[in-house]
Amino acid sequence: MIKVKRIIFYSMLIFVFSIGIGYFYACLWKKENISNLKLDNSVSTNSVKETASVEEKVSYNASFALKKYYDKCGHLKFNYAELPAEIINLSKSELENMYPDWNIEKFSSNNIVLSKKIDDVCDDHYVLKLEDENIDVFHLANDEELEFFKSTGISTEYLTNEDIVNLQNGIYVYGISNLNSAIEDFE
Repeated sequence: MIKVKRIIFYSMLIFVFSIGIGYFYACLWKKENISNLKLDNSVSTNSVKETASVEEKVSYNASFALKKYYDKCGHLKFNYAELPAEIINLSKSELENMYPDWNIEKFSSNNIVLSKKIDDVCDDHYVLKLEDENIDVFHLANDEELEFFKSTGISTEYLTNEDIVNLQNGIYVYGISNLNSAIEDFE
């Protein structure tokens, strides 16, 4: 029985002693790794240099809009258009080179807005006039020039004298919906 007690005592002593040695080496290892980590961080922060930057580029599913300001009439047109295939994967600077006459108002990978000032009148100005006893529609172009747009086929025989005088002078209309409404008034 004394032999068993001695074996248990020595086993416990060896066990406690090995735990102490393990703890001592673990503390040394931890201390060494922390000092190495601090050394690595100080070296890495001082030696990090940017080798390449990621520039934002146009995505294939980006929305594309054109904003046109017409100086002569003061109208602003904002139209979404189909994204041109040649601008996919271009950076902002590459897009500026491709469209030098346009200002880039908005640039992101998903949204492009280009704007431009135009020294002209917009396409939505029309004039109703009498030509050969029929009402014709003219498009008002640059410098107040009238370009034939379409004939309405409406004769002057059922119009009032006031309407005839107004049509001889020309009735200015803005917008295609207002044009259609004005034509309907004479039918």
